[in-house]
Amino acid sequence: MHTPRHVQLAVICACSVVISTLILAPALGDDEANPVAPRRPDLPSIEKGSALTNPIDRFLQTTYAAENIDVNRLVSDEVFARRVHEDLVGLLPTPTELQAFVADSHPDKRQRLVRKLLADRRAYAEHWLTFWNDALRNAFRGTGFIDDGRRQITGWLFAALYDNKPYDQFVHELISPVDGSAGFIKGIIWRGTVNASQRREMQAAQTISQVFLGTNIKCASCHDSFIDTWTLDDAYGLANVFADESLETFECNKPNGEFATVKFLFPQLGKIDGTAPRDERIQQLADIMTSPQNGRLTRTIVNRLWAILMGRGLVEPVDEMDLPPWHADLLDWLAADLAQHDYDLQHTLELICTSRAYQLPSVGFPDPEETSYTFRGPLVKRMSGEQFLDAISSLTGVWQPVEPAMVQRDGRGQGGQLTDVALVLAERRRDQTPATAHWIWNDAQAAQGTIGGALFLRREFTLQTAPKTARVIATGDNSFTLHVNGKQITRGENWQQPTVVDLQPHLRAGQNVFAVAAVNSADKDKQPEESSNSAGFLLSADIQMADGENVVIETDDSWLCSTQSPDKWETVGFDAQDWKPAVELADIDGGPWNIRVPLLAALIISDSQVRAAMVMDDALTRALGRSNREQVVTRRQSVATTLQALELTNGGTLDAVLKQGAENWLKQSEANSVAIIKEIYTQALGRAPTTDEAALARELVGEKPSVESVQDLLWVVVMLPEFQLIE
Repeated sequence: MHTPRHVQLAVICACSVVISTLILAPALGDDEANPVAPRRPDLPSIEKGSALTNPIDRFLQTTYAAENIDVNRLVSDEVFARRVHEDLVGLLPTPTELQAFVADSHPDKRQRLVRKLLADRRAYAEHWLTFWNDALRNAFRGTGFIDDGRRQITGWLFAALYDNKPYDQFVHELISPVDGSAGFIKGIIWRGTVNASQRREMQAAQTISQVFLGTNIKCASCHDSFIDTWTLDDAYGLANVFADESLETFECNKPNGEFATVKFLFPQLGKIDGTAPRDERIQQLADIMTSPQNGRLTRTIVNRLWAILMGRGLVEPVDEMDLPPWHADLLDWLAADLAQHDYDLQHTLELICTSRAYQLPSVGFPDPEETSYTFRGPLVKRMSGEQFLDAISSLTGVWQPVEPAMVQRDGRGQGGQLTDVALVLAERRRDQTPATAHWIWNDAQAAQGTIGGALFLRREFTLQTAPKTARVIATGDNSFTLHVNGKQITRGENWQQPTVVDLQPHLRAGQNVFAVAAVNSADKDKQPEESSNSAGFLLSADIQMADGENVVIETDDSWLCSTQSPDKWETVGFDAQDWKPAVELADIDGGPWNIRVPLLAALIISDSQVRAAMVMDDALTRALGRSNREQVVTRRQSVATTLQALELTNGGTLDAVLKQGAENWLKQSEANSVAIIKEIYTQALGRAPTTDEAALARELVGEKPSVESVQDLLWVVVMLPEFQLIE
């Protein structure tokens, strides 16, 4: 395991008090009595008519002047759109989205785009899940889950991001757990007893201080730190909050016979009652941590957001918030502004993304020999592994696969539970859950039991135009056959395993009909009229029209039923005047079925656009820097590695995706070389190929493109720095 930098320094500095004193100097800041107290500097004044209306730009106006930065020389619309799409939702803009944005003449179109992206709750949550999974050590699998030595928080975390939960509440619920969030402070106990500085309570203290306060107490968990002011007593004082009984302190893994008292790292903010039960102590810690008086909480998170969007924090490294920021007033103002706006992280993201500072042309990394940092614009950033894979998926149409084992904890359906990964994927289907569908039959007592036999069901409906997309999910107790407009489409033999089918090719403008033959299987040892089993049928169709209208057809008492099946009963226009209305038996959570979990599982497995952040890691994502989440990672390395180069150029995973993507391009472009080349460049880079690029690409693809030649073009494009970098 990589040894953290502060541990390396501690070893080097073990005999040097001089070095520790030099590093310690800036730790206390302006207010020695309370170094974490909130501070809101006044906004600098600006000249009348100035373009610097964003508060961030007002603070940076002296920097702009000193560095001769032309604040009117902003990036093009194309670059801005790609940059802000990747930063806020982690996806490339589609050619249609990009074209519409460039053509928009509204003066505030950039702010409107930022707000539109932040309002896309699913895409926002799916993207930011990556950062928070790294920071909170939330893995989808690994040692420790089987014996409860580790727990996921995925379902809670996704919902918190989806709903843009206020950051103070977000932090409070992680420290003082609610349903679904306990895995964060539980600590990783599956490692066994490594040493005293890594016991569960100490890990909880280390993680909380690093993630939320930008303070690393790992060195002080073993001995008084050599590189800052934190002591062994400080670390054990915070760890004691989570202990069932007072912890004996260990110095360099040797017990010293002393017991630390319970305390917070910054006692100026409040005291924790060491005599209170453990849960009460944790509650007190959460209250202190999220108190408006704790300016360190807001400074730390706005610094992290600035670093993510701008490539470098106002304080660097971002986990060493005792170091001086390169612009203290801006940091303090952003922190106070976040608190004033109810800890709304999206407010801060919008503020940064709409500043001229963010919209300036990107610059390279500072010269290593520079002794101090000078802001000249946002730094060029590499896509994260998840962003890269999602960009590949957008380009190829090949999204991440979801295996059934990832969806349900058991395969039995009824009473089964979704895995935490599936809960994330189910949450993105929240608006499409067949919530109003009902089990139907011709007998009001069918849920309790009815005679065996077949029941025929019909539902006619009208569509104004042919649909853009259409999906149906259906299940029957015990089995069913679905016809659409007279054609048999699918069958289901097990009501616990619902069937999902693409209906778009089978529906048309005008009249359409769903016709179902549902069977309640009789007991093999009895005659049908003597057998009594639960019976029912359930269906939900989600039909999206080209104009954005959403048509939903679900089983209810508007369906007609009969025990007879005359000729052409499954076709449009059949005279069903003698058929009776179906009877509603139960909703998806009712009756003997309780079908919600299997329904969601089936929808998840059928999902064709699962993003990289929500599936298990593999060789490619690990090579691209995805954390194993056994330790806190608040920033991934941006420097390319040899392993990444080898995996990107020779890896089997990427090769298979690009091959399938080439097949998809050939199907949709009808083997037209010119069209394929232009569309691939537009989709991948947001622009048409240059004359030289087009000529080389035509030579590569050939007049009659093949899977291999189109795959070669895809390889070339995705290896371009222009594709992999966020400029």
